[in-house]
Amino acid sequence: MCIRDRAGLIVSPGGGILVNQRLQTSDPQIYAGGGCVDNLQIITGKPAYFPEPSLAHRQGRIIGTNIAGEFATFPGITGSFTFKVFDLAVAGTGLHLEAARQEGLDADAALVVQQDHAHYYPVQELIYLQLVVDRKSRRLLGAQGVCHNGDALVGRINSIAALLLRHGTIEDLSNLEMAYSPPYGTALDIVNTVANTAENIVEGRNQSIGFAEFQRLFLEARDGALVLDVRGAANAAPFVAHFGERWLNIPQETLKYRFDEVPRDQRLILICNAGMRSYEALRQLQTQGFENAVGLQGGVAALKKAGMLDL
Repeated sequence: MCIRDRAGLIVSPGGGILVNQRLQTSDPQIYAGGGCVDNLQIITGKPAYFPEPSLAHRQGRIIGTNIAGEFATFPGITGSFTFKVFDLAVAGTGLHLEAARQEGLDADAALVVQQDHAHYYPVQELIYLQLVVDRKSRRLLGAQGVCHNGDALVGRINSIAALLLRHGTIEDLSNLEMAYSPPYGTALDIVNTVANTAENIVEGRNQSIGFAEFQRLFLEARDGALVLDVRGAANAAPFVAHFGERWLNIPQETLKYRFDEVPRDQRLILICNAGMRSYEALRQLQTQGFENAVGLQGGVAALKKAGMLDL
Protein backbone atom coordinates (compact mmCIF):
# COMPACT_ATOMS: atom_id res chain seq x y z
CA MET A 1 0.00 0.00 0.00
CA CYS A 2 1.42 3.38 -1.00
CA ILE A 3 0.25 6.87 -0.12
CA ARG A 4 0.99 10.42 -1.25
CA ASP A 5 2.73 13.01 0.87
CA ARG A 6 1.69 16.66 1.04
CA ALA A 7 3.77 17.40 -2.05
CA GLY A 8 1.78 14.82 -3.99
CA LEU A 9 4.67 12.33 -4.24
CA ILE A 10 4.07 8.63 -3.67
CA VAL A 11 5.66 7.39 -0.45
CA SER A 12 5.82 4.02 1.29
CA PRO A 13 3.82 3.29 4.47
CA GLY A 14 7.02 4.04 6.39
CA GLY A 15 7.26 7.48 4.85
CA GLY A 16 10.15 6.96 2.43
CA ILE A 17 9.73 8.56 -0.99
CA LEU A 18 9.47 5.94 -3.72
CA VAL A 19 11.91 6.39 -6.62
CA ASN A 20 12.87 4.44 -9.71
CA GLN A 21 16.43 3.41 -10.61
CA ARG A 22 17.07 6.86 -12.08
CA LEU A 23 15.99 8.23 -8.67
CA GLN A 24 12.93 9.90 -10.14
CA THR A 25 9.93 10.25 -7.87
CA SER A 26 6.33 9.71 -8.99
CA ASP A 27 6.68 13.17 -10.52
CA PRO A 28 9.33 12.58 -13.23
CA GLN A 29 10.49 16.20 -12.93
CA ILE A 30 11.45 15.67 -9.28
CA TYR A 31 14.40 13.53 -8.17
CA ALA A 32 15.17 12.42 -4.63
CA GLY A 33 17.96 10.57 -2.86
CA GLY A 34 19.65 10.01 0.48
CA GLY A 35 17.78 9.67 3.74
CA CYS A 36 14.34 10.62 2.41
CA VAL A 37 13.88 7.72 -0.05
CA ASP A 38 13.25 4.00 0.01
CA ASN A 39 15.95 2.03 -1.80
CA LEU A 40 15.84 -1.31 -3.57
CA GLN A 41 17.35 -3.94 -1.28
CA ILE A 42 19.11 -6.15 -3.80
CA ILE A 43 18.99 -9.30 -1.65
CA THR A 44 15.23 -9.26 -1.12
CA GLY A 45 14.23 -7.23 -4.19
CA LYS A 46 12.01 -5.10 -1.93
CA PRO A 47 12.08 -1.41 -1.01
CA ALA A 48 13.98 -0.64 2.19
CA TYR A 49 14.56 2.50 4.20
CA PHE A 50 18.25 2.89 4.96
CA PRO A 51 19.36 6.46 5.83
CA GLU A 52 23.11 5.98 5.46
CA PRO A 53 25.08 9.21 4.77
CA SER A 54 27.21 7.88 1.91
CA LEU A 55 24.04 7.12 -0.06
CA ALA A 56 23.29 10.83 -0.42
CA HIS A 57 26.69 11.47 -1.98
CA ARG A 58 26.53 8.54 -4.40
CA GLN A 59 22.92 9.13 -5.33
CA GLY A 60 23.59 12.84 -5.75
CA ARG A 61 25.91 12.03 -8.67
CA ILE A 62 23.20 9.85 -10.26
CA ILE A 63 20.65 12.62 -9.88
CA GLY A 64 23.01 15.27 -11.23
CA THR A 65 23.85 13.14 -14.26
CA ASN A 66 20.17 12.63 -15.08
CA ILE A 67 19.25 16.26 -14.55
CA ALA A 68 22.09 17.23 -16.91
CA GLY A 69 20.41 15.21 -19.65
CA GLU A 70 22.45 12.01 -19.51
CA PHE A 71 21.32 8.61 -18.29
CA ALA A 72 22.43 6.96 -15.04
CA THR A 73 20.87 4.42 -12.70
CA PHE A 74 21.36 3.42 -9.08
CA PRO A 75 21.55 -0.37 -8.63
CA GLY A 76 20.24 -0.60 -5.07
CA ILE A 77 21.71 -1.25 -1.65
CA THR A 78 23.07 -4.14 0.36
CA GLY A 79 22.56 -2.29 3.64
CA SER A 80 26.18 -1.94 4.76
CA PHE A 81 26.80 -0.25 8.11
CA THR A 82 29.37 0.19 10.83
CA PHE A 83 29.50 1.86 14.23
CA LYS A 84 31.68 1.90 17.33
CA VAL A 85 30.64 0.71 20.79
CA PHE A 86 33.32 2.07 23.11
CA ASP A 87 36.46 0.31 21.76
CA LEU A 88 34.57 -2.36 19.79
CA ALA A 89 33.76 -1.99 16.09
CA VAL A 90 30.52 -3.49 14.78
CA ALA A 91 29.80 -3.85 11.08
CA GLY A 92 27.54 -5.71 8.69
CA THR A 93 26.05 -5.91 5.23
CA GLY A 94 23.06 -7.63 3.67
CA LEU A 95 20.74 -9.82 5.76
CA HIS A 96 21.35 -11.42 9.11
CA LEU A 97 20.29 -15.04 9.53
CA GLU A 98 16.87 -14.44 11.07
CA ALA A 99 15.97 -11.81 8.47
CA ALA A 100 16.99 -14.12 5.64
CA ARG A 101 14.80 -16.91 6.99
CA GLN A 102 11.90 -14.51 7.44
CA GLU A 103 12.21 -13.78 3.72
CA GLY A 104 11.61 -17.48 3.05
CA LEU A 105 15.21 -18.21 2.07
CA ASP A 106 16.89 -21.51 2.92
CA ALA A 107 19.55 -19.67 4.87
CA ASP A 108 22.37 -20.87 7.07
CA ALA A 109 25.32 -19.15 8.71
CA ALA A 110 29.01 -19.79 9.32
CA LEU A 111 30.85 -18.10 12.19
CA VAL A 112 34.64 -17.83 12.13
CA VAL A 113 37.03 -16.31 14.67
CA GLN A 114 40.45 -15.45 13.26
CA GLN A 115 43.35 -13.11 13.95
CA ASP A 116 43.62 -9.89 11.96
CA HIS A 117 47.39 -10.35 11.45
CA ALA A 118 49.75 -13.26 10.88
CA HIS A 119 50.15 -15.34 14.05
CA TYR A 120 53.77 -14.27 14.51
CA TYR A 121 53.01 -10.55 14.25
CA PRO A 122 53.50 -8.84 17.64
CA VAL A 123 50.09 -7.12 17.78
CA GLN A 124 46.87 -9.01 17.05
CA GLU A 125 43.13 -8.71 17.46
CA LEU A 126 40.47 -11.33 16.83
CA ILE A 127 37.87 -10.77 14.11
CA TYR A 128 34.50 -12.42 14.76
CA LEU A 129 32.82 -12.78 11.37
CA GLN A 130 29.52 -14.46 10.47
CA LEU A 131 28.57 -15.18 6.86
CA VAL A 132 24.94 -15.82 5.86
CA VAL A 133 24.34 -17.89 2.71
CA ASP A 134 21.50 -19.53 0.81
CA ARG A 135 21.90 -23.30 0.92
CA LYS A 136 20.16 -23.96 -2.41
CA SER A 137 21.68 -21.31 -4.65
CA ARG A 138 24.89 -20.89 -2.58
CA ARG A 139 24.37 -17.15 -2.94
CA LEU A 140 25.86 -14.81 -0.34
CA LEU A 141 23.12 -13.12 1.69
CA GLY A 142 24.97 -11.08 4.28
CA ALA A 143 27.77 -10.80 6.82
CA GLN A 144 28.15 -9.36 10.30
CA GLY A 145 31.12 -9.00 12.60
CA VAL A 146 32.85 -7.39 15.55
CA CYS A 147 36.49 -6.58 16.21
CA HIS A 148 38.55 -4.16 18.28
CA ASN A 149 40.46 -3.34 15.08
CA GLY A 150 37.71 -1.52 13.24
CA ASP A 151 39.72 -0.91 10.07
CA ALA A 152 40.34 -4.64 9.67
CA LEU A 153 36.69 -5.52 10.18
CA VAL A 154 35.22 -2.82 7.94
CA GLY A 155 37.59 -3.75 5.11
CA ARG A 156 36.32 -7.33 5.18
CA ILE A 157 32.67 -6.31 5.35
CA ASN A 158 33.16 -3.96 2.40
CA SER A 159 34.70 -6.74 0.30
CA ILE A 160 31.70 -8.97 0.97
CA ALA A 161 29.30 -6.10 0.24
CA ALA A 162 30.85 -5.71 -3.21
CA LEU A 163 30.11 -9.37 -3.95
CA LEU A 164 26.54 -9.06 -2.63
CA LEU A 165 25.93 -6.29 -5.11
CA ARG A 166 26.92 -8.69 -7.92
CA HIS A 167 24.92 -11.65 -6.55
CA GLY A 168 28.16 -13.39 -5.51
CA THR A 169 28.32 -16.99 -4.36
CA ILE A 170 30.21 -18.92 -1.70
CA GLU A 171 32.79 -19.87 -4.32
CA ASP A 172 33.29 -16.24 -5.31
CA LEU A 173 34.18 -15.33 -1.73
CA SER A 174 36.23 -18.46 -1.15
CA ASN A 175 38.45 -17.47 -4.07
CA LEU A 176 38.36 -13.71 -3.56
CA GLU A 177 41.84 -12.27 -3.96
CA MET A 178 42.88 -10.26 -0.90
CA ALA A 179 46.08 -8.22 -0.61
CA TYR A 180 48.36 -9.82 1.99
CA SER A 181 51.22 -8.70 4.19
CA PRO A 182 51.74 -9.77 7.84
CA PRO A 183 51.10 -6.26 9.24
CA TYR A 184 47.68 -6.19 7.55
CA GLY A 185 46.27 -9.68 7.41
CA THR A 186 46.77 -13.44 7.27
CA ALA A 187 47.91 -15.57 4.36
CA LEU A 188 44.43 -17.13 4.21
CA ASP A 189 42.16 -14.17 4.87
CA ILE A 190 39.16 -14.54 7.16
CA VAL A 191 36.77 -13.83 4.27
CA ASN A 192 38.17 -16.89 2.47
CA THR A 193 38.04 -18.95 5.67
CA VAL A 194 34.42 -18.09 6.45
CA ALA A 195 33.43 -18.94 2.86
CA ASN A 196 35.22 -22.30 3.10
CA THR A 197 33.43 -22.95 6.39
CA ALA A 198 30.07 -22.07 4.82
CA GLU A 199 30.77 -24.48 1.97
CA ASN A 200 31.56 -27.25 4.45
CA ILE A 201 28.27 -26.57 6.23
CA VAL A 202 26.22 -26.50 3.03
CA GLU A 203 27.87 -29.69 1.77
CA GLY A 204 27.13 -31.46 5.07
CA ARG A 205 30.75 -31.96 6.05
CA ASN A 206 30.55 -29.58 8.99
CA GLN A 207 27.75 -30.43 11.39
CA SER A 208 27.72 -27.43 13.71
CA ILE A 209 25.67 -25.43 16.18
CA GLY A 210 25.61 -21.81 17.32
CA PHE A 211 25.20 -20.03 20.64
CA ALA A 212 21.48 -20.63 21.06
CA GLU A 213 21.80 -24.38 20.58
CA PHE A 214 24.81 -24.53 22.93
CA GLN A 215 22.77 -22.69 25.53
CA ARG A 216 19.92 -25.17 25.18
CA LEU A 217 21.90 -28.38 24.85
CA PHE A 218 24.64 -27.78 27.38
CA LEU A 219 24.32 -24.71 29.61
CA GLU A 220 20.66 -25.42 30.30
CA ALA A 221 21.36 -29.18 30.21
CA ARG A 222 18.14 -29.95 28.37
CA ASP A 223 19.60 -32.78 26.29
CA GLY A 224 22.31 -34.18 28.51
CA ALA A 225 24.96 -33.14 26.01
CA LEU A 226 28.65 -33.73 26.69
CA VAL A 227 31.37 -31.29 25.62
CA LEU A 228 34.44 -32.82 24.00
CA ASP A 229 37.18 -30.22 24.36
CA VAL A 230 39.95 -30.97 21.84
CA ARG A 231 42.35 -28.27 23.07
CA GLY A 232 45.47 -28.93 25.09
CA ALA A 233 45.11 -29.99 28.72
CA ALA A 234 46.22 -26.63 30.14
CA ASN A 235 43.56 -24.71 28.19
CA ALA A 236 40.83 -27.19 29.05
CA ALA A 237 41.67 -27.62 32.75
CA PRO A 238 39.54 -24.74 34.15
CA PHE A 239 36.50 -25.99 32.21
CA VAL A 240 36.99 -29.60 33.30
CA ALA A 241 37.27 -28.42 36.90
CA HIS A 242 34.11 -26.32 36.61
CA PHE A 243 31.85 -28.69 34.67
CA GLY A 244 33.25 -32.01 35.86
CA GLU A 245 32.24 -35.11 33.93
CA ARG A 246 30.18 -33.06 31.47
CA TRP A 247 33.40 -31.59 29.99
CA LEU A 248 35.70 -34.23 28.50
CA ASN A 249 39.19 -33.23 27.34
CA ILE A 250 40.94 -35.19 24.58
CA PRO A 251 43.45 -33.09 22.59
CA GLN A 252 42.79 -33.34 18.86
CA GLU A 253 46.30 -34.57 18.09
CA THR A 254 45.72 -37.61 20.34
CA LEU A 255 42.11 -38.33 19.37
CA LYS A 256 42.94 -41.00 16.79
CA TYR A 257 44.45 -43.10 19.60
CA ARG A 258 41.56 -42.56 22.03
CA PHE A 259 38.33 -43.14 20.13
CA ASP A 260 37.30 -45.73 22.72
CA GLU A 261 37.14 -42.98 25.36
CA VAL A 262 34.49 -41.07 23.43
CA PRO A 263 30.93 -42.11 24.36
CA ARG A 264 28.71 -43.13 21.47
CA ASP A 265 25.45 -42.89 23.40
CA GLN A 266 25.60 -39.17 24.22
CA ARG A 267 25.22 -35.98 22.22
CA LEU A 268 28.71 -34.56 21.71
CA ILE A 269 29.58 -30.89 21.29
CA LEU A 270 33.14 -30.47 20.04
CA ILE A 271 34.94 -27.33 21.18
CA CYS A 272 38.34 -25.75 20.61
CA ASN A 273 39.61 -22.16 20.84
CA ALA A 274 38.10 -20.89 17.58
CA GLY A 275 36.59 -23.83 15.66
CA MET A 276 39.38 -25.17 13.45
CA ARG A 277 40.59 -28.10 15.55
CA SER A 278 37.07 -29.04 16.56
CA TYR A 279 36.17 -29.34 12.86
CA GLU A 280 39.18 -31.59 12.26
CA ALA A 281 38.15 -33.69 15.26
CA LEU A 282 34.59 -33.85 13.95
CA ARG A 283 35.82 -35.24 10.65
CA GLN A 284 37.88 -37.83 12.53
CA LEU A 285 34.86 -38.96 14.51
CA GLN A 286 32.72 -39.10 11.39
CA THR A 287 35.16 -41.58 9.82
CA GLN A 288 34.68 -43.76 12.90
CA GLY A 289 30.91 -43.80 12.57
CA PHE A 290 30.04 -41.23 15.24
CA GLU A 291 26.70 -39.69 14.27
CA ASN A 292 26.02 -37.83 17.49
CA ALA A 293 28.71 -35.13 17.23
CA VAL A 294 28.50 -31.46 16.27
CA GLY A 295 31.04 -28.65 16.43
CA LEU A 296 30.51 -25.31 18.15
CA GLN A 297 30.99 -22.44 15.70
CA GLY A 298 33.55 -19.91 16.91
CA GLY A 299 34.67 -22.08 19.82
CA VAL A 300 35.55 -20.82 23.28
CA ALA A 301 36.63 -17.43 21.87
CA ALA A 302 33.13 -16.72 20.56
CA LEU A 303 31.45 -17.96 23.73
CA LYS A 304 33.57 -15.66 25.86
CA LYS A 305 32.95 -12.71 23.54
CA ALA A 306 29.22 -13.36 23.81
CA GLY A 307 29.47 -13.43 27.60
CA MET A 308 28.26 -17.02 27.83
CA LEU A 309 31.39 -18.41 29.54
CA ASP A 310 33.66 -16.61 31.96
CA LEU A 311 36.28 -19.04 33.21
